[in-house]
Amino acid sequence: MNKLITYCLLCLFLIIGIPDSSSAQITGNAVRVEGNMVVVKIKQRSPDYQKLMMYFGLDEDSLFIHHSLGQLSKEGWKIRKITKRKAIITKVVGDDNMEVQWGNQPIFFNLNVNENNTPGYPGPVSFGINNFKGAPTVYENDKDITVFKLLNFPQASKVFLSGNFNDWSTGQTPMQKTDSGWVAEVKLKPGKYFYKFIIDGQWMQDINNNLRESDGHNNYNTFYYHYNYNFKLEGLTDKKNIILAGSFNNWNEKELKMQKTATGWVLPMFLKDGTHTYKFIADGEWILDPGNSAILPDGMGNINSVITLGDPYNFTLKGYQNANAVVLAGSFNNWNAGELIMQKTETGWQLPFVLAPGNYEYKFIVDGNWITDPANPVTTKLGETINSFIVISANHLFTLSAFPTAKEVYITGSFCGWAEPGYKMYNDNGVWKFPCYLPAGKYTYKLIVDGKWMLDPGNNNTEQNEFGTGNCVLWVSPESEFLEK
Repeated sequence: MNKLITYCLLCLFLIIGIPDSSSAQITGNAVRVEGNMVVVKIKQRSPDYQKLMMYFGLDEDSLFIHHSLGQLSKEGWKIRKITKRKAIITKVVGDDNMEVQWGNQPIFFNLNVNENNTPGYPGPVSFGINNFKGAPTVYENDKDITVFKLLNFPQASKVFLSGNFNDWSTGQTPMQKTDSGWVAEVKLKPGKYFYKFIIDGQWMQDINNNLRESDGHNNYNTFYYHYNYNFKLEGLTDKKNIILAGSFNNWNEKELKMQKTATGWVLPMFLKDGTHTYKFIADGEWILDPGNSAILPDGMGNINSVITLGDPYNFTLKGYQNANAVVLAGSFNNWNAGELIMQKTETGWQLPFVLAPGNYEYKFIVDGNWITDPANPVTTKLGETINSFIVISANHLFTLSAFPTAKEVYITGSFCGWAEPGYKMYNDNGVWKFPCYLPAGKYTYKLIVDGKWMLDPGNNNTEQNEFGTGNCVLWVSPESEFLEK
């Protein structure tokens, strides 16, 4: 599901003498108006360089090596002059078509991106199935290396593969020319990947791939799933249709049609790490997987087949030996109060449960009473609701050392939908900390120290917001997400 997200990336001021009081402001030397033409000067060593590149969505290699403006060229922008470290671009705008009042008002950049996502980097997905128009142009070879193919273009001199797996590099992954087109090989983990081709400096999607998603710049990226699981159902070859439905696709009864084979049915796909319940629908009849003895109750009197991918996390609750039943519920199972029944031990209760890398809220239900985890100091708060919080495979640690005697510190941002007050940080010998898992991409955030909103004093990367108060910016590298050849 898409939603409109407004990023206030920067303000352009053409009035000489206005002080640059915000890190998101651009000085009058960078942009000027000549009649009905806007002229933008981009110099690599100027203080405005990164802000301009971000605002116009330009890539350094594309501009200065390939002399390409990408999507900007379709919007009427042209290169007036370009050298190794400086470029001047222009656009003619009429009074009746002034989409931006250059120099008179802040500029707000609207991006259509996926919910829980940042432009150019996929958001978390539960599962995925590829969809090509003919023979796949992306696939894994017998060494589990992902092969990308670009058909035709025999006259091209240079072709590169660019995607979130190489941080959208325009020169890191060259493609090799073959009799049928161009080929590149990349070592990838299972998951979802955005990609495009760069043909002699011009960006192009894979026209043979039906899977596409907005790139945040009025265009789209094609994307590909590297599979890691194959659902199998032996027998039942007399059935006309077998449908797979499970927790990973919200039990959709029509979406996942299995493929018939000589001995049964199969459906390969990408499936994220974690615990997944499922059933097959054979000509309208719901059945368990006869080849899988693992089952899990759904809390409503039914049972489902269950599979796990990844390592289990052991939820424990000490004490409460006199309780009759303890149940685990959280964001990972839609807070189902009857599904995850914990096991009694000599010291309390426990339940090993497999979760994908990510951030999760949870509580224990002790004989019907919901409680937070007394052994876990990390919590989230939305209004008056407080939940315990865990992170699986943390890849980032937020720290704050400037307020060692503060009573409470929260962090909130785009990674949690700007929940207020958000995630509670814990004090470790005067340093406030909050570990979390963040997929590769861009995030904005702020701190709330004893009720007061503020920027992170340890992060100088900021951008303006719609309130004029600014947000801190964090870019998470894809290096921890992907394995490249």
